[in-house]
Amino acid sequence: MDEEINVKKQLKISIPIAFDNLVNMLMTLVDTLVISLVGTKELTALGAMSVVINIMQIGIQTITVSNNTLVAKFLGEKNEEKVKLITGNSIILTFALSILTIFLIFAIHPIFPILFKVDNIANIYLIIRLFGFIQNSIVTVLSGHLQTIGNQKNILNLRIFAVILNLILDIIAVKAGYGIVGVALVTVFIDTILSIYLSIFSRNTIKIKFVKSYFKNILHLLKWNFLERIASRIDNFIFNLIVARMGLLEYSVHVILIQIENVYKSFTQGFGDGITISVGISSGKNDSKYITKVKDVTKKIVNYASIILPVIIFIISFIIMKISLREQELQNIFFKVMPIFLLGTYITMSATYYFAILRGNRDFKFLAKRNIISSAIKILVATILSFTPLGIIGVWIGYLIYEITQKYLSKKRVLDLNY
Repeated sequence: MDEEINVKKQLKISIPIAFDNLVNMLMTLVDTLVISLVGTKELTALGAMSVVINIMQIGIQTITVSNNTLVAKFLGEKNEEKVKLITGNSIILTFALSILTIFLIFAIHPIFPILFKVDNIANIYLIIRLFGFIQNSIVTVLSGHLQTIGNQKNILNLRIFAVILNLILDIIAVKAGYGIVGVALVTVFIDTILSIYLSIFSRNTIKIKFVKSYFKNILHLLKWNFLERIASRIDNFIFNLIVARMGLLEYSVHVILIQIENVYKSFTQGFGDGITISVGISSGKNDSKYITKVKDVTKKIVNYASIILPVIIFIISFIIMKISLREQELQNIFFKVMPIFLLGTYITMSATYYFAILRGNRDFKFLAKRNIISSAIKILVATILSFTPLGIIGVWIGYLIYEITQKYLSKKRVLDLNY
């Protein structure tokens, strides 16, 4: 990366990563939209198992974030050998953790349909997805590595290809009568193709060799990063359970809103990852002027994006509602929740600046504590309000308070430590 940073150069880093994350989440959204045309039973089953799969991916995403921040730091130090070995050790850890996760989920999978009150077809979908979990994990880590070292556009193009292929094959599978089973098989097939391609493409940029000191570096960051993510996933799990027990109509709307939320949060996360890379590189250079410039540039970008994103999400949400929620009663529930949902979108985007600064400085211990506090508040408020006449609206008010708490605590930390 060049020594100087400006709006254009930062956007060239952040935008491809943001759209890559967005396109990656479209894989799940495409599955949801296609299955919504099959029936409500299948839609709720897919929604419930998507929550479980998100929890399964926590460890892998934690490894990816930890790896990316270390790679960025070593790029700033101009140490190519460390870059290769850090990612190589991350791949070793990824493979081991993936196998452990598969065995754990397989052992407990019978309880999920009972918990979410969904059809047993949910477990068939989950078991098929387990066959592609290692491939999906490898894709996640290698994509993050390649983005961090400057291959953002290549990864984005690959993701776009995968989403288009996923859409075509999903439609074929459903038209052929394979339903949710066909959709699961398509996802596993695509993850397998991507993992093979990325393994070949990245072979010259990583070195698979166990090095105890590098492995410990990854584990040191992983501990707190894992706690940060597990807090969010557990609260999301409980969040879904609360709505699932309200009724099929409320949960159908909730599934669609969660999928849209996952999409825009993936975009904002990717956008923030671009900032994190710049901050991480500057920490490796130990250049205070560079980090000040990064902060000025990214804050300006985030301020504009915070206004634009909710407008785009409203348009997208309206289109998705018309496709997936065709009954008037479902649409009425959707519109009641939408104002809270859009306000949460604005708060999330505006807080991205502070989240990225904290991750770039590897302040994962604070981020973990922040998530535990905000998640506890979210579940408490959502649970209490779910028993009031507000119903699903009250649950989403809990979500809004969660976003506000996250932004406040993150902003205070950045200002207090003068990051």
